[in-house]
Amino acid sequence: MVTPRQHLKNAAGFALVWAAAGVAHRVRFRTSGSVPRTGPVILVANHLTMTDPLAVARAAIGHRRFPHFLAMQEVFGWPGVGALARATGQIPVARGTAAAAAALDAASEHLAKGHLVALYPEGRLTTEPDGMPGPARTGAARLALRHPEAPVIPVGTWGPKQGNEHIWHRHTACLSVGAPVDLSAWVGRTDEAAAREATDAIMDAIRAEIAHAKEMWHTR
Repeated sequence: MVTPRQHLKNAAGFALVWAAAGVAHRVRFRTSGSVPRTGPVILVANHLTMTDPLAVARAAIGHRRFPHFLAMQEVFGWPGVGALARATGQIPVARGTAAAAAALDAASEHLAKGHLVALYPEGRLTTEPDGMPGPARTGAARLALRHPEAPVIPVGTWGPKQGNEHIWHRHTACLSVGAPVDLSAWVGRTDEAAAREATDAIMDAIRAEIAHAKEMWHTR
């Protein structure tokens, strides 16, 4: 059960993310209407730049859901940002360490509470020259197979240039929010092959939404 204090923290988070996203981006998003208003949801997206989580958060808030991101642990040490991340239940990931798996356990706890969890299957910024996602890790798929009750919603983002070039000036970010990824072929399985095959299905869905986001960006 969400306490009144947590409701206040989430409300503050909604307001701050909405404002920050508006400063960093001109956010445009299309949606299939597939994000439920209640219950657990896993949001998966491509990751072009350090600021696109704000755009993804804006799209989640546009569906009246508050996102809980898996974010690199370093973010939680940033002044101001770290305090807000902790207060609103964002999930630290100790990348490259044995403790990184604990982030999936924390994400599972959020899903069990009916929250929306957002993550980037690549686990890092996209580095491919064409801007399309590169090889993905299996964390998102493993989380989804643990929680078959949670729809996996793919989000494609286009517009921000890769890396940090757009951090210091406002730009257009176009997002396409797709229908849930069909992972029914792997329900009940937790083996490595299932995780890899489900990851491929998730990444195919993200790439399909990127195509829609690119079209939005070119016709904006």
